[in-house]
Amino acid sequence: PRIFTSYEKVLNDANIDAVELLTPTYLHAEQVIAALDAGKHVSCQKPLCTSVAEADAIIEAAGRAKSKFRLTENYIYYPPIIKAKELLDAGAIGEPSLVRLHGTRVGGVDNITVDRDPGAFTWRRDPQLTPGGLLFDDGVHKYAVAMKWIGDIERVQGMVGKTQDYFLEVPSAIIWKFQGKDCLGIMDFSYHPHMTIRGRYAPVDDFFEIHGSE
Repeated sequence: PRIFTSYEKVLNDANIDAVELLTPTYLHAEQVIAALDAGKHVSCQKPLCTSVAEADAIIEAAGRAKSKFRLTENYIYYPPIIKAKELLDAGAIGEPSLVRLHGTRVGGVDNITVDRDPGAFTWRRDPQLTPGGLLFDDGVHKYAVAMKWIGDIERVQGMVGKTQDYFLEVPSAIIWKFQGKDCLGIMDFSYHPHMTIRGRYAPVDDFFEIHGSE
């Protein structure tokens, strides 16, 4: 392996065919477009970028590029998510009418069983490095699952709470209508600073529900 200290040197290396971007979100648009224009295949970790304007610029660059672009989203490959999609497509619950995605965040981080760097949470609470907070950085996983299961979203509304912690927008509830379907989606986040949940990676409790006519 070779180590580069400059992104430009990566793009100028003819032996490199593709790049995987795991950089802070605010850098994504500039780096995706530069890589596509350099002829590289590009895989970009979520979230895609920080604004609709940046997203439009990425789409335009991908459209003119001869190489391939993808946005990486790991949740939709989680086996229970895939199984739920198979059951939906097989009509196991009839016509879907409601998808609910619930997330609980707690204050007790001492019970995480994986060793992590003491500064691991610091960058997540930097408004420049992680714009949008919980609803954006973690919520994007939930939106991706909902769209994988049911389809595109037509319109969205919500009520977003705030705490003193920049990253935690709680309590929050987002509701949307899926395009061309009599089906709604709901995502809600709550926060319990004095509650402890044992977890391998993060002090969270998420659950997803799908309701159907059957």
